[in-house]
Amino acid sequence: MYYRFFYLIPFLAQLTFGQIDIFQVKIQSTTKINVPFAGTMSFLNTIDAMEGRYKEEVESKYDRFYTRMAMGGNRIAGKLLINDDQSLVMYNDSKKEYSEQDFQSIRENNGKPSLKDLTRMNPGGGNNSESRDSGSDEGTNENERPRPTIERSVSDELVKINQFMCQKVTTRISSPNGAFTMIEWITDDTLVFSFADKVQQELIESYGGTFTRQPTSDNWLNRLEPKNKYNKIAGKIVKSTMTSYNEKDKPSFSMEMEISLAKKVEIDTSTFKIPDNYRKVDVLE
Repeated sequence: MYYRFFYLIPFLAQLTFGQIDIFQVKIQSTTKINVPFAGTMSFLNTIDAMEGRYKEEVESKYDRFYTRMAMGGNRIAGKLLINDDQSLVMYNDSKKEYSEQDFQSIRENNGKPSLKDLTRMNPGGGNNSESRDSGSDEGTNENERPRPTIERSVSDELVKINQFMCQKVTTRISSPNGAFTMIEWITDDTLVFSFADKVQQELIESYGGTFTRQPTSDNWLNRLEPKNKYNKIAGKIVKSTMTSYNEKDKPSFSMEMEISLAKKVEIDTSTFKIPDNYRKVDVLE
């Protein structure tokens, strides 16, 4: 009897302990953007991730009518990346519609999905700040541009932002044309964030895409002064404020971001499924 049980131990151990690393995480953040004449734009971003499954949903609100019309209206939209189905799904919760594309067709398109990403709703139509910045340098001689003045300070004091202990990093970049100030609160408690990034990266790279991380002030400094070694803090940005000033030192743009929640949650695979009452369409708007 005991002899037979002894041979069952490895099998029972695998059943008991093999599931420890299987978990699900949820991250929620809010972003507010203020642009003169365009008003205030607010975004509630929710990320759910578990091994082989990733979901990102954005609820967007615009306080001014013309901006709301130009951006497609107030809405809730999202995307799913599912390894089991080898599929990318974009959905519009406000219209109860979704579109789907398989990973193989994305690979055949050089890793670029043909579906419109409704979770990317940045003003100006760009997908990220780096793509907008790169266009502004065209036709400009590096030697003709005035050298910017860069100031950076890192606080030694830890500040609690929601559930995270953070260090405050302040960066100011100024020139005769204006200035840009970015304040970041960075935590070294990155377990949940690293897991979500890992899941998303593996899924994107599985169809030949390129995973890009959240830009930080370090990215700006590396582009402006690649040879200088500024004080850097490793970790995840939990809260940030960015303000751009014109040549008269008046704010021309501001953005605030804050992560309100990041934790492990009970596994619920229904989180990564499109509701039955959604209608499949070829093109999402």
